[in-house]
Amino acid sequence: MLYANNMPRCLIQPFVLIATCLTITNLPAQQVASSTSWTKPPGLKPGDTIAIVAPAGPVELEKVLAYSRQLKTAGFRVQMSPSIDRRSGFLAGTDQERIEELNAAIRDRSVQAIFAARGGYGLTRILDKIDYAALQAQPKIICGYSDLTALHLAIARKVKLVTFHAPMPMSNLWNQADPKYNFANQSFDRAVRSANYPAGQSGFEIPVPHNHKPSALVPGKAQGRLLGGNLTLIAATLGTEYAIEPDGAILFIEDIEEAPYRVDRMLSQLRLSGVLKRISGLVIGDFTYKDGNELTQMKAVFHDYFDKADYPVLWNFPVGHIPSNATMPHGALVELDTQSLSLQVLENPVAL
Repeated sequence: MLYANNMPRCLIQPFVLIATCLTITNLPAQQVASSTSWTKPPGLKPGDTIAIVAPAGPVELEKVLAYSRQLKTAGFRVQMSPSIDRRSGFLAGTDQERIEELNAAIRDRSVQAIFAARGGYGLTRILDKIDYAALQAQPKIICGYSDLTALHLAIARKVKLVTFHAPMPMSNLWNQADPKYNFANQSFDRAVRSANYPAGQSGFEIPVPHNHKPSALVPGKAQGRLLGGNLTLIAATLGTEYAIEPDGAILFIEDIEEAPYRVDRMLSQLRLSGVLKRISGLVIGDFTYKDGNELTQMKAVFHDYFDKADYPVLWNFPVGHIPSNATMPHGALVELDTQSLSLQVLENPVAL
């Protein structure tokens, strides 16, 4: 098994503020009580139809076709536009082409899941054109990360549907022969397939690979809705009708190729807008670093913002632009526990 079920629970990084010894327990009753107010999409099973779409950046067709073949071998039907490798500058086609493709998949009652081929750029350009009413009428699994964070946040606001911040065909999923992607593929499979939810059991612990070492930045335990994703997109949607609703949430953040000063600026935006005061807990995922000096600066930024937080903060969780990218059920009720270094999903994120 790649999952760290037996991982030592005392992995505290040297930079953690050891003087902070008060355990914070933050269990918002309102969030727990509202656990039935969100819709869960039906879990995937063989024979279901998966639509692969390109609503953001341009697609590398061979990688997407390779993953499509894997899905078919596993017993799924695959629906994909013959023009999915279209290109318009840094986008996978014009706004009209991308929204028509996405909405067609949303409206198609034969489709059970929608997988974004890749992230990149462009989701914020079409958020106001998505057919949320059709998605509300027929919930389905929505998967992706990076720029797809905007879609997760928008669906959370407009539909209150659990979606999946998850690997994509052009990133972790297409090359299943490479062992470094095993964890991402298994984590994804665990979260979305009906067969992984035995009768009478509810929820699961989001796995952590053996070679990954989360640590407690601020100790404690909290429950809330798991919301967030790419920090740039969380910040970019603030002030819009698609912005995160942070009250009582367990926020998770990740980003790639953002300098420490830019991460600092985005965290300032979240602080000044009140987001960081309203959450119940924080999970910090992967942030890429050019060198050791940039890593040190990034750690200092997180210390500045969260050392005195009155909620638990977990650092270095395996989510983001890395091969070991854990699937996060966006909108599901979870419990964050920094003593056990765990993130437990408290309900099944799919309907059975």
